[in-house]
Amino acid sequence: MAILTDRTMTEQSYTINIGQSKLLNLDTDEFGNYIAISKSKEIITASYKLTISRKFRFPIIRWLIHGRFLIADARCDKSNNAVIYDKDGRELKSFYAGDGIEDILILQDKIIFTYFDEGVFGNDGPNNEGLTVFNFDGKQLFGFNSASDGLIADCYSMCKFDSHKILFYTYTDFPVIELNIDTFKWKVHQTSTEYAGANSMVCKYGQVIFHGTYSDKKSFFLWDIWQKKVKKIGVYSARLRGIENGKFLSVGKNGFTIIDPLDE
Repeated sequence: MAILTDRTMTEQSYTINIGQSKLLNLDTDEFGNYIAISKSKEIITASYKLTISRKFRFPIIRWLIHGRFLIADARCDKSNNAVIYDKDGRELKSFYAGDGIEDILILQDKIIFTYFDEGVFGNDGPNNEGLTVFNFDGKQLFGFNSASDGLIADCYSMCKFDSHKILFYTYTDFPVIELNIDTFKWKVHQTSTEYAGANSMVCKYGQVIFHGTYSDKKSFFLWDIWQKKVKKIGVYSARLRGIENGKFLSVGKNGFTIIDPLDE
């Protein structure tokens, strides 16, 4: 178990019964309402389990709406690697989301994919955009590198900013980019070198929390996006993924932990 060293932080752990299998990927909201996929192709939630027929090598699973969920394979050829399922495990839609997927975020009726460098500079596809926005019909609506003349070489992390905007953090110069997913207008926020290379981020009350930098794999850094002030607020030893409302997710072999570094 990772250790919190700041008394303002809290953590809540959950155990998932997966038998002899292994968790491959998991999504949850801040309240622990989870959906997971195991090595045995079993989809597990708090209220049901089902088995899908399709095999994913490097699955990323995300809740959509009305019990539907998305699974995308992070590595692929030109075949469709993203599938939308209903709550009974039936395939509703499949589409090609590109190779080298780093992360997936669901906001309103949009699916936002980010890609690491092997995808961005790899085979032709949505991955060359660094960040793409799709709708629930599998149609690509936006590609960032086409709009920005290639600003993304590798998208390290992203998070929700408000109900219509996301923030994402990109290599090589490490700006934080604010994107409106309705209008696709965007602006750049210059950042501090103190958290250069952070692999996860969340937003809370207009402040951004980063975790896992090049030089400090454990610390959280609180950055005021408007005043540009930075302070270290604690440490957590596991690799994390930002979820929502200032909280992070750590996934283990048979469960997960939600960490709130700014519990107030």
